[in-house]
Amino acid sequence: MPSEPKNHRQGIPQGWRMDPIPSRKAYRDDDGNIRVPMWLTKNGRHMADTEMVLLPSEAALLAESLTNAMRDGPRSMLDELFRESATALASGVVYVRKPEQYPF
Repeated sequence: MPSEPKNHRQGIPQGWRMDPIPSRKAYRDDDGNIRVPMWLTKNGRHMADTEMVLLPSEAALLAESLTNAMRDGPRSMLDELFRESATALASGVVYVRKPEQYPF
């Protein structure tokens, strides 16, 4: 029985998209602007490397918006594991129970 042809474009984002380049960090330029290296793609194909240039105030608003969005979303598995088992003892010092004590 013949199968339907596979759609190779399934799952590929259509249209333009900007993604941060994971191997390159954001930095402050000589004018004080924040530059975030980005990949520019169209229909899943790389078109160019570029940078998103933000004023410091715009970068602060973006950081706040991203933090709020991550806080409102589902918690990661590590967050759930450490939520009741981790205790902050001092600045930069966290006590975590032994793994065999975790209730699974």
